[in-house]
Amino acid sequence: MSKNAKKQKDQAKFALRRLAEDEEVHAHLRTAAIRVREAWARASGRPGSKAVEDKKIYDKVREAATSLTHAGQKLQRKPEPPKHRGRNAALAAAGAGGAAYAFKRRRDRSGTSQEAAPVSSADGQGRPAATATS
Repeated sequence: MSKNAKKQKDQAKFALRRLAEDEEVHAHLRTAAIRVREAWARASGRPGSKAVEDKKIYDKVREAATSLTHAGQKLQRKPEPPKHRGRNAALAAAGAGGAAYAFKRRRDRSGTSQEAAPVSSADGQGRPAATATS
């Protein structure tokens, strides 16, 4: 059995189980059947040109269609949320890069203070102060 056929079979099983057990689906189907019956009863007693222009018939048919649409939506499975693999990989890489940068910076700071004494600067720009030699 192909992957697509298996998927369709699983969807059909899900829809049938939902159709048998879900009260909300039953209510939507019941409403649709009642509205179609009401529209038919009203339209059957009128000539075609009058039935087409009748607002009440139009409202009943629209309600029936809406109820059938809602029932059909309830019978479908909820789509799985996207996994965002590329975005997650980019975030992981950025996080790893940031951690590596922070680790290197911390290592450099701790390494310089232990190896050499900080140079005091006279001009405040990080340049060593000039010494007078005579």
